[in-house]
Amino acid sequence: MEITITSDKENVLLNRREVGFDIVFNGATPSRKMVHAKLAAMLNTPKDQLVIGSLQNRFGMTQITGDARIYTSAENLKKIEPEYILKRGMVGEEENNADAQDAPSGDAAEAS
Repeated sequence: MEITITSDKENVLLNRREVGFDIVFNGATPSRKMVHAKLAAMLNTPKDQLVIGSLQNRFGMTQITGDARIYTSAENLKKIEPEYILKRGMVGEEENNADAQDAPSGDAAEAS
């Protein structure tokens, strides 16, 4: 998977950088988690300050076009980004915690 930055714009009003990128890959389409991790490493930013806005796979090609937003702090990210984007961008432990909260407890299942 090779990521190429196509645009990098500073948005002072929202305290963030807006980055456009292209991905060329072989085999299966990379997951959002893989793209998020590689992009964070490539741009030297903490994972909790980076959110991927969109990933668009080009039909019949092994190429993806996407955009990401890098905030100055995690608090700014949570204030500005919609909740569904935050849920979509959850990585690692946060996903496991959300799954554990949604699952019914063993005591409630036995009582039924």
